[in-house]
Amino acid sequence: LVIGAHPDDEDTELLAFLSRGLGADAAYLSLSRGEGGQNLIGPELGPALGLVRTGELLAARSVDGARQYFTRGFDFGFSKTLEETWRFWPRDSVLADIVRVIRRFRPQVLVSVFSGTPRDGHGQHQEAGVLARAAFALLRDSAWGPRKLYRAARFDTAGATITLASGSLDPITGKSYHQLAMAGRSLHRSQDMGQIQGLGASVTRLALFSARADERTSVPGHQRTG
Repeated sequence: LVIGAHPDDEDTELLAFLSRGLGADAAYLSLSRGEGGQNLIGPELGPALGLVRTGELLAARSVDGARQYFTRGFDFGFSKTLEETWRFWPRDSVLADIVRVIRRFRPQVLVSVFSGTPRDGHGQHQEAGVLARAAFALLRDSAWGPRKLYRAARFDTAGATITLASGSLDPITGKSYHQLAMAGRSLHRSQDMGQIQGLGASVTRLALFSARADERTSVPGHQRTG
């Protein structure tokens, strides 16, 4: 289960590789529907834009094969700090929604797009990172809870603990998982997220945040897949 704050925070390449490449049951949880963003294709703003962006996410999932979930978080526009975001996204309410999705989906692994620190910039990004860690801490010791929590580390070569060969070829479509991801990304038309479906090598990096006690001894210092 990949967790981000907005529709365009998704890691489409990771989702495509997990779902299409590894045959894993993957999903993206967006804490909001992107109501506070811009719309470059029409006049819809606010709740109407949320409907547009929801449709774009569902269209992207039809390409990468993953599922899609949301919480009650309402995108109220850019927030400079985590403290400001808490005022509009009550911690307990949004955390309860995340836990509800985890209980329904039963992921073995959580991937937080954000670190939950000021380096995430946007306050809503920070909250998404903080709550992903909180949800893992709450549920990791349950019989069905997630076993590991990773954060995205696409540009953090030194910090990555696992590297996935997401540029490898999907034998069914004849395209790489990177190309499939860029096709899905391009469906975020209201945010002008069109991407070139480039050829060649591509990797997705993840950094281990935390693991259940029974998983810690088996975590390698650095692991490569594909």
